[in-house]
Amino acid sequence: VRDIYFQIGDQVNFAESAKVLGDAYYLQGTYSKAEESYIQARDIYSQIKDWLRFAQLVTRLGDVYRTQGEHSKAEESYIQTRDIYSQIGDQLGFAKSVAALGDMYQMRREYTKAEESYIQARDIYSQIGDQLGVARSVQNLGDVYAMQSEYSKAQELYIQARDIFSRVGERLDFAESVKRLGDVYYEQEEYSKSEETYIQARDIFSQLGNEHGFGESVDRLGDVYRMRNEYSKAEESYIQARDIYSQAKNRYRFAQSAKKLGDVYRVRREYSKAKESYIQARDTFSQVGDQLGLAQSVKGLGDVYCVQEEYSKAEESYIQGRNIYSQIGDQFGFAQSVKALGDVYGMRDEYTKAEEFYTQARDIYSQIGFRRGCAQSFEGIGRVHSSRGEYAMAEESYLEAQRIYHQLEDMYSLAKILWYRGWLSRDQALYGAAEDLVGEASTIFGKLGAEQGVEECRQFLKEVRSLMK
Repeated sequence: VRDIYFQIGDQVNFAESAKVLGDAYYLQGTYSKAEESYIQARDIYSQIKDWLRFAQLVTRLGDVYRTQGEHSKAEESYIQTRDIYSQIGDQLGFAKSVAALGDMYQMRREYTKAEESYIQARDIYSQIGDQLGVARSVQNLGDVYAMQSEYSKAQELYIQARDIFSRVGERLDFAESVKRLGDVYYEQEEYSKSEETYIQARDIFSQLGNEHGFGESVDRLGDVYRMRNEYSKAEESYIQARDIYSQAKNRYRFAQSAKKLGDVYRVRREYSKAKESYIQARDTFSQVGDQLGLAQSVKGLGDVYCVQEEYSKAEESYIQGRNIYSQIGDQFGFAQSVKALGDVYGMRDEYTKAEEFYTQARDIYSQIGFRRGCAQSFEGIGRVHSSRGEYAMAEESYLEAQRIYHQLEDMYSLAKILWYRGWLSRDQALYGAAEDLVGEASTIFGKLGAEQGVEECRQFLKEVRSLMK
């Protein structure tokens, strides 16, 4: 049809056909053809000075560029449309262009610019009485604050957006706001509230037949249950989410759910299932080109091999994970892999390597401000020194780890350090000090309900007291 309009010289209908064709290409993900069609239509509207349609086409071009990650071109397009809408007095178009700029800045993590854009869009939508536009701008503003861990601000805005969506009867957006509110509660460790909101969102998405939203809500419920150590519920949720994503052919989300299932199985010591899930996640992340997911899956697989004392396989996995984290600039993941390699070398009595990797991990954790990682690295260094009979150096490392765990109020890890220090004293025939340290560890384990820790302390104390006679 487009070619017929071209042959008879009907520019307006030719441009409209090119736009429709561009929309079809865009939905199919054929972005180069979409861009070509939009440019054809845009140029005709420019020639006939139809600035409204011209601006609409430039906006569509901006969408193409943003989807392809060409952020500079997208920004240029949205600024151009914003200025045109301003000149022709189209406030709705102006607000949409400003909101699109906010989306683009948010993707680039330019949060100050994104915040300014969403506030401007919100205010314009409010002036023209577009409540749906106000709600979406408020929700996007909440996203900006959530990404910067300003959860109180985000929570307030999500509630505001949710209430507007409820008033105007926009159920899909209402469900999305409820789910995002659940995310904020989750990050603030308010798991009961988080569970309640995810269930509400899940049920609405189910009623609307929205598989994507339903799957995300179920997956997030799994996260809540995992954090509360309700592993059977977590497993059930992740399996349900994984199967939904499989049916929807959403391979990225499928891989995420498979990886989380691996985490659950590993904690429950179901290592065969854990390996199967991690390998499934690893292979899928590799296929879709998600390097972070790939690194996390490989690291999880290494943890399973390490627990099963397959140290060569664990080493191989940790090295692969470390290298990927290095390539993508993920310092935390890099440090985690380096520390894990220290664990492997320590288990294999390769103490020089173990000390080297623990020290490297400690320094990175210190740079990024992850104190628990620093403590764990000091703990590893202490074990190395203890194994080599370097008792003074071991005590120094253990005390540093103990200091950090105390600050973090991590009582379980604190008890473990007291246990290690007790063994250190025992190896030096300082039986009184060993008894005091392990007795203190036993008290903490008891308060935490860690029965295995209490029993191990009881056996230790029995042996030490027999040596004191």
